[in-house]
Amino acid sequence: MVHLDGRSIADAGAPLPPIGRVEGHGPVTREWVRDVLGPHARFTIRPVLDPLGQVPVDAYEIPARHRRAVRVISPADVFPFSSCTSNSMQVDHTDPWAPGDAGGASEVGNYGPMTTIHHRVKTHGHMRVKQPYPGVFVWLDPYGALYLVDHTGTRRIDHAA
Repeated sequence: MVHLDGRSIADAGAPLPPIGRVEGHGPVTREWVRDVLGPHARFTIRPVLDPLGQVPVDAYEIPARHRRAVRVISPADVFPFSSCTSNSMQVDHTDPWAPGDAGGASEVGNYGPMTTIHHRVKTHGHMRVKQPYPGVFVWLDPYGALYLVDHTGTRRIDHAA
């Protein structure tokens, strides 16, 4: 996926080359995208995504716009010490979804990307997780250890005395 500012595409006469980002590659110039990718790739242009402005849905299935927002907020697997950034990860409800007010809502602040194995460990391995803020996960393992996971990685939280 290529991320460029829309103004950088329209303003070809800009004095300094605008910088964009190619996921999995790093920073690139507008000219690099045009010269290297342009002749060989098709592009889909989407508007800027407001990850926290997504309207919740009353359904178990997660809409594509929510999946994109979750990947912006949490680009890697949210299981403690995981580093997977694959686009094929599952997007899981932090608090399990149930119809009506019986369970967790289907909204951006209640999702997290995880590999299939980590999703199963969370569901069946006695790991508990809460998401106090979108993209911030607090995990409790079966032995009482607490871990804070966010976009910067994992940190163990010491127990209060």
